[in-house]
Amino acid sequence: MSERLTTDQGQPDNDNLIEQLMQSRRERIPKRDVHARGAGARGVFVTEQSMAAYTKAHFLQTAGQETPLFARFSTVFHGKGSPETVRDPRAFEVKLHTQEGICDIVGSHLPVAFVRDAAKYSELVQAMKSSPDTNEQTPSRYWDLLTMAPESTHMLTWLFANDGTPANYRQMDGYSVHTFKWMNAEGNITFVKYRWKSKQGTAYFTPDEAAAMQSRDFSHATRDLYAAIENGEFPQWELYAQLLTPDGADKLLFDPLDPTKRWPEELGQYVKVGTMTLNLNPINYYGEVERSIYSPSALVPGIELAEGSARQQYEAVEQEQEPLTMIDDFTQAGERCRSLPENEQEWLVHNLVSELKQVPQQTQLRAVCNFYRADERIGMRLAAGLGIDLGRDN
Repeated sequence: MSERLTTDQGQPDNDNLIEQLMQSRRERIPKRDVHARGAGARGVFVTEQSMAAYTKAHFLQTAGQETPLFARFSTVFHGKGSPETVRDPRAFEVKLHTQEGICDIVGSHLPVAFVRDAAKYSELVQAMKSSPDTNEQTPSRYWDLLTMAPESTHMLTWLFANDGTPANYRQMDGYSVHTFKWMNAEGNITFVKYRWKSKQGTAYFTPDEAAAMQSRDFSHATRDLYAAIENGEFPQWELYAQLLTPDGADKLLFDPLDPTKRWPEELGQYVKVGTMTLNLNPINYYGEVERSIYSPSALVPGIELAEGSARQQYEAVEQEQEPLTMIDDFTQAGERCRSLPENEQEWLVHNLVSELKQVPQQTQLRAVCNFYRADERIGMRLAAGLGIDLGRDN
């Protein structure tokens, strides 16, 4: 008996036109508000030392245990057709296929967030979208928001240094930014932040280098990742957990769950957990990369978001420390500025001036004020670059 073609529903395929149209429609890529421009690969995570003292998560119990994964890297605010040289945080997302289910580690290549309030983040996403009148991203829209959120100053010292333009996906680190709770078998809690440290080292573009690459290749980072894996040069990242006990959290002068802050290493020690290796390119880009969805709440037993009860636990502390929190909006930003070598400080000011020249003077003044409060020298140089005289009444 001759074999007959059938549709997906098992019916005789007398005319497959409708079937083809349905498949074509299903293959349309859903629009992402953020993380639209991305690349990814399969790989494996190998636990190198047991974390049983801190968490009961099964995949972290035994040294040598292997966990398959899929990693996706992307720009955050720019659209799917944008170049991969843009100044933008890069999403760093890892989906671990553990024996207890999916565990997503969602983060960024920069260690802090723009804002601490989720409502403000939604406003920022809207401000980063194309302006309704020009259909272009307009600096005045998002700078107006960011200059009125002083806690964003810290993130801006990272984004507008050359760290904001990674040379590729292989040579960048990753950070969870937000805080998680690890719980061991006895129920003891440890706060944790993750860091992925690239074994390839880190590399960033200057504005001139970014412009030169953009003129040659819109997809250089995707191409670079694919080529490295195809050639057997498998990129690797070491995973470190920064651990903070509840007692250590009590010693901080700011909310330990604040994503715009970094924990001092003297209070939160880094412990090496294991290594991720990406060793297999996607076979179906649409099916594997575009349809790969990540969620901070996709976790396994022994790992939780440090929200809810943990947030309530620190509610009173947050209220008592409100004046300190306001001051600290600029403390870490200033420390970051002063930690940069002189040439990197020059690039930071150069990049900020280039952007702020496109916004109204009132927004420029707020930006200068925020950076001046973080670091007087950077604030003065920024004002000079914008032609603002801080000696007169503005």
